[in-house]
Amino acid sequence: MLSQIDKQIFRSWRQYAIEPQIAKVTGRTIRTTGPRIAVIGNCQAFGLAYAMKVMNPNAVVDHFSVVARARASMDLFAKTLDTYDYIFSHDFLHGHVRGGDSEELHRRLPKVTPTPAMTFAAFHPDLIFIHDSSQPSGFIFGPLGPYHSALALFAFHAGLSVEEARGLFNENVIQAVGYLDVWNEAARELLEMSKTRYGVDLSSDLMNWARRGVFMYSNVHPKSFVLFDLAKRMWEKVGLTPPSADFGYYEIHDLARAEIFPVYPAVARVFGAQGGYLFKLQNHHISSTVGDFLTLPQYLSASFKTYEKAGVERLANQRVESWLADGNTKRLLIGLARENLKAGLAPAL
Repeated sequence: MLSQIDKQIFRSWRQYAIEPQIAKVTGRTIRTTGPRIAVIGNCQAFGLAYAMKVMNPNAVVDHFSVVARARASMDLFAKTLDTYDYIFSHDFLHGHVRGGDSEELHRRLPKVTPTPAMTFAAFHPDLIFIHDSSQPSGFIFGPLGPYHSALALFAFHAGLSVEEARGLFNENVIQAVGYLDVWNEAARELLEMSKTRYGVDLSSDLMNWARRGVFMYSNVHPKSFVLFDLAKRMWEKVGLTPPSADFGYYEIHDLARAEIFPVYPAVARVFGAQGGYLFKLQNHHISSTVGDFLTLPQYLSASFKTYEKAGVERLANQRVESWLADGNTKRLLIGLARENLKAGLAPAL
C-alpha cells in the first residue's frame, strides 16, 4: 500500500512537470502562479500547510505526511522536494523514508528549513505515553490511542480497582502530584526549544495563545490558530512576508478529528477555563459518523482492560514507576483515592 508521501510525490511531479504542458496545449490558465512550498512532518504538518495556503492562495502548497512508512527512497524524496522553492520540515526518524531521516534530508537539501513541532503539557499534565517494553520503540495503544492517564496507570499497578481509581481524579490528588504547577516549565521548554534549536521566538505568540484560553487538544496537538501563528513565524524566518489574513474565518480544526484529552476541572480553574472528564475518541470519518466519547468511569474501565491484556511487564512509564518506587508517594495516592471514594469526592462522569 502506498503511503501519503508516495501519493504526494506522484501528485507533485504531475503538478510540476505535466500540468503546465497540458495547460499550454489546452490554453487553460494555471491559478497557482506563486512559489512552490512543501511542508513535511507529523500530524501538525497539515495545519501548517493549510495556514500557508491561506496566507498565499496563489502558492502551490503541498503536505507530505511523515507518519507511515513510505516506499519512496530518500533519493526520490529529495529529488521531488528540490522542485520546491521553500521546504519546511519537522524532525523525523529513519524508517519513514527509505534511506534516511530529517538530518539526511537537510544534508542533501540545505534549503530545508527545520520547523518545530508544538508540545505543551500544562493543560494536560496527566497525559502520558506508555512504552511497550517488549519492543525497542513501541507504544501501548488504549481507548484513546497512544494517550494514557498516569493516574490510571498508577492505579492499575498499585492494585486499585476501577472504582478506587476514580478517587484519584480529585483536586487533592491533582495538587499532590504537582499538576497545578506545570505552566512555567512547559513554557520554558517550548520557548527554549523553539529559539535554540529552530531559531524561532514564540514568546509573544505564547502570551497571545494564553489569552485565548486552552490552546491544545493534547500535549502534542495544538489548535489551528497556534499552527497559523507558527506558519507566520516560519515564513518570516525564510524572508517571506506574511500577509494580513483573517485566518479564523477559514480555519479548519483538523486535529480535532483525532483523540482529545480532557482538561481536568482542577487544572482548568487555574487558567479560568471550564474543565471536565470527557475523553474524545478519534474520528477521521466525520462525514459519515459523529464519533464517540468516554466518561471517566468508561475510560478507566477500558484502560484497565488494555493493561490487563498487555500484561504488567510491558507497561513502562518513568513517571508512574517513580511514584510506585517512592513508598511515601505510593501510600499517599492510594490513601487519597480510597478516602475520596468513601467521602463521595470521586467524579461520577
